[in-house]
Amino acid sequence: MAQRRCRLCGFTKYHRVAVFRKNGQRYETSFYACSGCSVMFVNDTTFNDLHPVAPDVEAAAVLVPLGRRRRCYAS
Repeated sequence: MAQRRCRLCGFTKYHRVAVFRKNGQRYETSFYACSGCSVMFVNDTTFNDLHPVAPDVEAAAVLVPLGRRRRCYAS
């Protein structure tokens, strides 16, 4: 039985987000990412769909990036 499940896609695995600095060193951030849908989150306990959230606590908002904005040029 899975101990964790993504609130968005239901995938059961996640990983710590790491980035490379300009000097080539690897840096582990404070973020986690779902290995299924790649959504990023900070608290791996409360983002877990199996976590018993108190009924009076509102779930955190899920932010979806808008993507690259297109520029409009007047002709």
